[in-house]
Amino acid sequence: MSSFTFNRIYVIESLDSSDELTGKALFDCLLQYQEYQYKELKAEYFSIDNKIDFFDRLNKIKEECIEKRHSPILHLEIHGDKNKRGLVLHSKELVTWEELYKYLVEINLSVGNNLFLTLAVCHGAYLAKITRLNNPAPFYGFVGSFDEIYVSDLLLRYNEFYAEFFTSFKLENALERLHKANPDIPSTYRFIATEETFATVYNNYIRDNLSKEGIEKRIKQVIQDENLTFINRAEKRRFEKDFTKRVEDTKEKYYKEHSNIFFMLDKYPKNKERFNVPNSLKELCNKNKIKN
Repeated sequence: MSSFTFNRIYVIESLDSSDELTGKALFDCLLQYQEYQYKELKAEYFSIDNKIDFFDRLNKIKEECIEKRHSPILHLEIHGDKNKRGLVLHSKELVTWEELYKYLVEINLSVGNNLFLTLAVCHGAYLAKITRLNNPAPFYGFVGSFDEIYVSDLLLRYNEFYAEFFTSFKLENALERLHKANPDIPSTYRFIATEETFATVYNNYIRDNLSKEGIEKRIKQVIQDENLTFINRAEKRRFEKDFTKRVEDTKEKYYKEHSNIFFMLDKYPKNKERFNVPNSLKELCNKNKIKN
């Protein structure tokens, strides 16, 4: 498991007036005291009402990362949309995963792919589904669930997670303690790392763009978009053959471009070793058992 560095914990909470403020409880009982033990570490809590406040806070976090060299853990205590589209704030406004994604990319780019998230959000793990190859990674990794989660369960699990993490500073130990924290309810939480996200997204990219079916679909789309016509079937077959060859000849080139952007290798060259980035598409596929 690759490592990450941090010196700030930001708790952002936006719950209903009738809800137990679980983020405040986590901050008050545990997180705020870590700075007394670790000089360089500081935790901050923010209660957010609406989208303007939420995006403004994320922008301020990004500015602090750039100007003050903060490197954060971001803990979100917000309701998840029942249709799995994103976050629902106290104001009842929806923040889609796509909207959140843009801000996370900017924050994570500013800290060299060190942004770690803990999501006390129903269906929060769906955040990983909207990651794209032509952007830097939106996070180093996160802990969240694809399922609905419950107040008493999440408060217990994240208390145990952070209690262990600030004792051992070993993410795998903290995750194990989170999973075992509540024997009465099976844990649905997952840790999803940036390497796993990249492999998953690239698997989808291969399926949609480089597989036989994907190439055939792309050929049809190009013919339609460019309104191409052919004098006979032989000419069309030549076009299809040439298109397929171009895809085959350029797939390694595009893999290197995608991995360079996603892992921020131009700006942070050490990330290549830190994340053990595969040198080629073939190596990626072999490592992750992806059919290419």
